[in-house]
Amino acid sequence: MSPFLVAACYGSAALLSLYLLWHFGVQHWYLHAISIMAAFALGLVRLPDPFNQPGFTLVIGWFFTALFVWGVAAPVVAVIHHSPDMHLKHH
Repeated sequence: MSPFLVAACYGSAALLSLYLLWHFGVQHWYLHAISIMAAFALGLVRLPDPFNQPGFTLVIGWFFTALFVWGVAAPVVAVIHHSPDMHLKHH
């Protein structure tokens, strides 16, 4: 499989997660914690032999990346969205 395809796939998952965080804001903390746990559970599950192919692995990796980035980046986005400078610009 092409390294460019892998980078584009995982990069799109990360960018989509960051865009959703930025656009819709941070949700309740437990949803982000569940997202991180779901990502690890998804990443640790062994695929059955018929599904252990590069295409399926890429899809599982996309979901892992999207869930993990959405969960881990939430505190950073919350700090950025609630910075004191942002409040001064709106008033």
